[in-house]
Amino acid sequence: MLICRSLFVVLLAFAGITANAADPPAATDYAWPNLTDFLKQLIAKVGAPVKVYKLTMDRDGKVDLWIQDQHKRDLVDSYEYEHGAMSDAIPVKFEHYPSIEAVDHHVIELTTIDFQRLPAMLATAKTKLGLPDARVFRIELERGDSSGFLSYSDIPIWTFHIDTPRHDGSVEFSLDGKVLNADKD
Repeated sequence: MLICRSLFVVLLAFAGITANAADPPAATDYAWPNLTDFLKQLIAKVGAPVKVYKLTMDRDGKVDLWIQDQHKRDLVDSYEYEHGAMSDAIPVKFEHYPSIEAVDHHVIELTTIDFQRLPAMLATAKTKLGLPDARVFRIELERGDSSGFLSYSDIPIWTFHIDTPRHDGSVEFSLDGKVLNADKD
């Protein structure tokens, strides 16, 4: 029952971002994907809990979500979402397969991700880099240990990659929206 309530809270959070995405935002021209619909389809297919290994949203709003297989926790599957349709599970192949413990450490519980922060993070990224007219190239969420080495960034990190015809840049945020790093070419 607790899992159902947690998932309901997550879906309400997604509803907020997609509702905001329906209104033309003043600070961005990014077409936010309908994450509420995607997660409803995903949860209906795989059940709870959903543990995120990696999330990527591209310039066109296509979503690629890697999640831990809860039946075989050392495995990760990718689900893609585009134009309202979700793919079947796509097995992720690693060059060196991580242990169950490594995957357990790397994943991020879906219920801890506040998607409503994303539009404000995008506005902050544009301001921080001094690129008010920049467009989203890619938005990513992944734990900072993806290289396999523990570092200061052994936390979940949102990375906003934005560009203009003359400049590229990226800004990293913590889950709570704090700027961790900014880099502009």
